[in-house]
Amino acid sequence: MSSKLKLYGFTGSNSVHTGRLMLEHKGLEYDFVRLPPAVHAPTMLMLGFPTMGVPAIKVDGVRVQGTRWIARALDELYPDKPLLFPTDAVQRRRVEDAERWGENLQNAVRRIFYCAARRDRKAFLSVLGSGRGPVKSLGMRMLAPVVIKLATGLHRASDEAGREDVELLPQRLDKIDGWIADGVIGGEQLNAADYQIAVNVAALMLSEDLAPYIDWRPAAALARRVLPEYGGHIGPVVPAEWMAELSAAAAAGGRDLAERPSSSAAPPLTPGSDAVRFATIMRSNL
Repeated sequence: MSSKLKLYGFTGSNSVHTGRLMLEHKGLEYDFVRLPPAVHAPTMLMLGFPTMGVPAIKVDGVRVQGTRWIARALDELYPDKPLLFPTDAVQRRRVEDAERWGENLQNAVRRIFYCAARRDRKAFLSVLGSGRGPVKSLGMRMLAPVVIKLATGLHRASDEAGREDVELLPQRLDKIDGWIADGVIGGEQLNAADYQIAVNVAALMLSEDLAPYIDWRPAAALARRVLPEYGGHIGPVVPAEWMAELSAAAAAGGRDLAERPSSSAAPPLTPGSDAVRFATIMRSNL
């Protein structure tokens, strides 16, 4: 390819991390076009992309959006570079199944994140506002309440959904550990499903509440291998009653975890009507 490859996204996004790591897996040079959260959505349309979502890549007039489609495009555009999918048909199908499942995990992690961000804005700024200069950091602080509110509606990140996602974590983590044991992910050469799944485990481990229930698992070791440093920190904000399934799974696994700190969470918030209206006209991949 003759022209410079560009990656569009914003700092801290789990899906953008996935896109970046797949480019690096291929050993490709690229320019990262950093866009502000929320503002990125109309910008993508102005740049000629068919939807508002990130991550997105552009090279030689080819535009691709979304982690799963980027993975396929990279193997097609750069078949001489390390592949993201196995050449064996049966193994490829297993990787594709895990990758597709990982996209659902990606969405669950977003919902959990915005449930936390509503309770502690510092968590939002820590993850999505890192690596910015003083002026842009001030802009992020001013924009944070709007982005959190809109993202809550766009991703249906209600407390009910967030609680369900936290309660489902033990069985989801078991599934990841099973794929590692079976060699679908976590092999000598990483594949598209590794990047789709492990990045989101790394994002969950930013949480003081959740990390102790993940850290001892094979999934955590894979997350540290794939993304050793995921910038940001989320304090103890997950309501205690959401954690029962995680506690039971840890006990069943013989893990005697220390009692978690009491949450000083703010009361649950309900997405405003403006967020709901906005969701009907704007689809993005925060």
